[in-house]
Amino acid sequence: MIHSMSGGVIKKYATKTLIKVRFDDIVKWYECLVPVFVGDTAIAEIEGEEKSGKVEEVLNQVTADKSPVPFSSLKEILQISE
Repeated sequence: MIHSMSGGVIKKYATKTLIKVRFDDIVKWYECLVPVFVGDTAIAEIEGEEKSGKVEEVLNQVTADKSPVPFSSLKEILQISE
């Protein structure tokens, strides 16, 4: 929690690392809890099966109001490999 000079409290917003992944002709955003770089391979569950795709974009410390997709729609990536 951060305190302002007037003694009030400034809310600290939750942040997430988001990655944009391309699976052939599908592009999706995911939450990623491990270090990741553009060009890495990401494994995620899509329609009940695990698929691998390439990481096209990484956004660090994204807040809900700055997210390209609603936080509520994000799923976690299963695995990242180089």
